[in-house]
Formats: sequence, C-alpha cells, structure tokens
Amino acid sequence: MNIERYQDYLQQYVQEAIQNSSGSNAAIYEYLEGIKPAGRFSAHREEKRRALKDAQVAFSEHRHWPLEIVLSHLGVEMPDGEGN
Repeated sequence: MNIERYQDYLQQYVQEAIQNSSGSNAAIYEYLEGIKPAGRFSAHREEKRRALKDAQVAFSEHRHWPLEIVLSHLGVEMPDGEGN
C-alpha cells in the first residue's frame, strides 16, 4: 500500500463529507457510509478502501469528540474555509 496515496484519499473523503453534510460527526459518518467502496478494477483500490474504512470507523467510534480532535486523530487537515 502506498501511504501517500492513502493519506490523499483519506483527506479527500473527509473533506468531501464535511462539505456535503451539516458538519457534525454523526452527519459526516452518515455521508461516509453512503460512499460506495472502490470497485474491483478501480485504480488504487487498496488505498481508497482503507482510507474510506478508517474515516468511517473514526467518525463512528468518536462521535462525542470535537471535530478538530477527530481530524487530528486521522491526520487530516480542516478543509479551507472551515473552523478557525
């Protein structure tokens, strides 16, 4: 697995979920659950699937944490225009 690609996909999935939801951890998790995992013939399938799964688990298990803490836990930056 390529770690740099994984981190890029993780960042992409989380930013997309934040931008397309109310921004609460529960809403972000629900959005992530709606994303279809990479298919059999998808490029970088392993990295995409792992990134999506890790994001789903983080937002599912840490719904009570502040968003900034969950993002820090994942190693993801806050999307532009959000937060601070």
